[in-house]
Amino acid sequence: MTAIPARRRRRLIAAVITSALTMVSLPSGLVLGTNMLLNDSSGQNVETSDVIRIPSTPTHLVALTNARNEVAALALFALAPSGQGGTIISAPVGAAADVGPDVAPRRLGDAFATGGIDALRTDVEDLLNITVDSSSVHSAAEFAIELQGIGTQSITLAQPVIDVDAVGTEVVVVDAGATTVTPEKIAAGLVASRIGVEESTRLAAIKSLWTAVSRAGAGTVVDPSEEAAPTTVTEDNSDTEPPSSVQEYLAGMLQGRIDVWQFIATRITDTQRNPSALDLYSLDGGEVLMVMASAAPSAMRLVSNNLTVMIDVPFNNSTYAQEAVTRLAYAGANVVLVRQISEAPAEKTIAYVNDSIARAEVETYAGLIGPIEPVETLERIDGVNVRIVLGNEFVAFLGAGGGSTTTVAQ
Repeated sequence: MTAIPARRRRRLIAAVITSALTMVSLPSGLVLGTNMLLNDSSGQNVETSDVIRIPSTPTHLVALTNARNEVAALALFALAPSGQGGTIISAPVGAAADVGPDVAPRRLGDAFATGGIDALRTDVEDLLNITVDSSSVHSAAEFAIELQGIGTQSITLAQPVIDVDAVGTEVVVVDAGATTVTPEKIAAGLVASRIGVEESTRLAAIKSLWTAVSRAGAGTVVDPSEEAAPTTVTEDNSDTEPPSSVQEYLAGMLQGRIDVWQFIATRITDTQRNPSALDLYSLDGGEVLMVMASAAPSAMRLVSNNLTVMIDVPFNNSTYAQEAVTRLAYAGANVVLVRQISEAPAEKTIAYVNDSIARAEVETYAGLIGPIEPVETLERIDGVNVRIVLGNEFVAFLGAGGGSTTTVAQ
């Protein structure tokens, strides 16, 4: 069951770091394609009669099973609006499902064991607060067939990827160090798991294996030091039917730049939240919201009747983006889209509003995001009440410890 807005709001209480903000770059896959939304002028020169639409970002849930028919890897494929390129979002199978206080805690993977792919999809949708367009489940052998188009890719692992064979003997699937992997090895490595071994020990390798898949994408930057500015897409396929199979998603994603994001997972060890001592993990609600509003904005669900907000981030820093998203969600706003823009940041944080009602509510955000200047505009964005462009004063506000609250994990 979808969480009630009050419970979801509590999970999104601002995660504020008041002393040292870590500089972490936004992957270009976040808002891949949505920089075309307001054209090169960042929306200041739109026609007054136009209503701008948020481009469609179709999503497909991929569940991979091991030899024990357990879900061993989960990923969301978010296709770019152009249908070329996108983002692979990796989520832990052991992430705690979004359940009510009267329901025993369970892992996402538990839903598949009891209700198949449909139950798993529902739990993923509720946890990430999205609506998924399609889903599929694959064994390692089946997924290897789907990956044939990527060829052999390079990979570097700190630890070997280890699985167990039919008689319980440990086998090395992918060696540690620098090596190459075929589609068969990638698929086998993604599902490699051992009973009694925490999923957290596998997450780094899983991200590396998905990154190996992304390297096959046309235009994907292999060397992080060669990071380019976010891609501008010239075509939006919002009016076309979304693909429905993993084969179609991979075909589209391989035609463009593919980025990979893996949610940070924190193991839940306290007996109140995890009384059965499951291999259970919490996600950061702010990170989830930032990523989904960036990579798959058209999949987002509203959680209240409050303002819907779009955030423009002129900083190549995911910490600032996540802080803004989390603080605005705590204030009750529905954050529906996050873009990284190429313009240099202005000093002030500007909120573009269409009416006095939105203006009045925006002014209440100042206690959480710092000084904010409402500006009335004629631009209209479908499904968006307010567009906020972060300025340098927002960064200064964070550095001064403004609006600090306590972190509450999802």
